[in-house]
Amino acid sequence: MDLSLLHQVQHLAIEGKWKELEDFFNQSYQLKIVGASIEMADPKRPAVLIREVTSLHRGGIGSDAVNGGIISMLIDLAIGLLGFPYFAEGMTATHHLSIHFAKPLMAESVRFEAEETHVIGNRVFGHVKVMNEKGEVCAFASGVVVKGIKK
Repeated sequence: MDLSLLHQVQHLAIEGKWKELEDFFNQSYQLKIVGASIEMADPKRPAVLIREVTSLHRGGIGSDAVNGGIISMLIDLAIGLLGFPYFAEGMTATHHLSIHFAKPLMAESVRFEAEETHVIGNRVFGHVKVMNEKGEVCAFASGVVVKGIKK
C-alpha cells in the first residue's frame, strides 16, 4: 500500500477504526522502507516507533546517534497523526514544526509520542517527545496540523 492513497481510506478514521488505519500505515511501503510503525490505541496520543535502530537510522554527528533527518521526518509523521480524529472535516497537513534536539539519540529503539494540546479554529496543536528505550527524552517538538482541507 502507498500512503499517497490515504484519501481512499479516510473513512477508517471517520468511523474510528483506529486499528485498521494503523494497519494501513504499518503495511505501507514508506514506513517499511524507513523501518517505522505507528500505534493508534489512543488517537489523541498516537505514537511512532522504530523498534530496532539500524544503520539506516544512524549517522547523526558522525556517530551511532540516530540521524536528525530521520528524527525530523518521524516527528512530522507523529504530529500529523493528530489530524486523524478530524478527518470528517477533510484531510489534514502539518502546518508548523519546531524541533529541539536535547541530546544525541543513542538508542536501540525509539518512541515518538505525540499529544494533542488544544484546537483553535482549523488548527490542531500538539507536541512530540522522542525517547530512547530507557524513556529518556532526547528530542522534543511542538507543531500545528491544519484540518479541514478539501480536495
